[in-house]
Amino acid sequence: MGDMRKLPPLNALRAFEAAARHMSFAKAAEELAVTPTAVSHQIRLLEEITGQPLFRRRPRPISLTEAGERLFPVLRDGLDSFAAAVAGLRADADHSPLVVSTTTAFASRWLVPRLVRLKEEVDLELEIEASETPANLRSGTADFAIRYRRTPIPDLECMELVRDRFIPVMSPTLLESGSSVNSLVDLAKHTLIHFRWKRPDLGPPTWERFVSEARTIEPDASKIDAAGGLRLSEESHAIEAALTGQGIALVSNVLVQRELASGALVQPVDFSIDGLVFYITYLPNAARREAIESFLLWARDEVADATEATEDTS
Repeated sequence: MGDMRKLPPLNALRAFEAAARHMSFAKAAEELAVTPTAVSHQIRLLEEITGQPLFRRRPRPISLTEAGERLFPVLRDGLDSFAAAVAGLRADADHSPLVVSTTTAFASRWLVPRLVRLKEEVDLELEIEASETPANLRSGTADFAIRYRRTPIPDLECMELVRDRFIPVMSPTLLESGSSVNSLVDLAKHTLIHFRWKRPDLGPPTWERFVSEARTIEPDASKIDAAGGLRLSEESHAIEAALTGQGIALVSNVLVQRELASGALVQPVDFSIDGLVFYITYLPNAARREAIESFLLWARDEVADATEATEDTS
């Protein structure tokens, strides 16, 4: 019989990996549902076993020593492989649906209406975890995520699904009532619908920003009262308000593809502002990578078909 494999305690390895990934004992403790003191104790134990420090604790913030830099990627990839193997066995055993983490707006406006088509065309079933807080894919709570970002996420597979723009949309009934919109300044005739942007670090797509950029091509756009109007907490609520003729909303063109294609909403002026990118993200060694990539190919086709249908109606 060969020598028994000598491994440090799993709790110590998990504490070190989480602290190195977050570069924070407090965030590692939050992820592992223990106290920061417990994380610190486990890391001290691992340092005693390895015989050298793994973190520089001063000056703040903490950083990895050379030994910590050597250990972290090996341990991170090992734990990822372990989690992926267990998830794969579980999926094989119960034929469970793919679990996707995404935002509430993307889930309700884009994904949910297409679930039947996904089942028919690709024979995939999804379980949707909708939240504004991104899932920690390494915890195994989701197979993959659809995240709205400016750039890809380091250490994860990040495939671009679609890049969006924020466009003004309104119900055609408002135009039929006589309040025509022939230029940007004509938006001032209507109530502007605002929603609360949850991620100020990403550059909010506000009416103030829209008017500021619009002034560069049509100076009269400065007459639009970008601060006034109807204020709502969610982008999906702003879309509903526009659908029911309550004003003009500035929303992601991706989230209103179906309504633009059907004519339930129209874009009254050909001006928009930059949005971000919807990325499909997953662990490099994800157990269900093949199914995730099947979803990605299908979703890209859906985006292309919807874009084509929208252009045909414009």
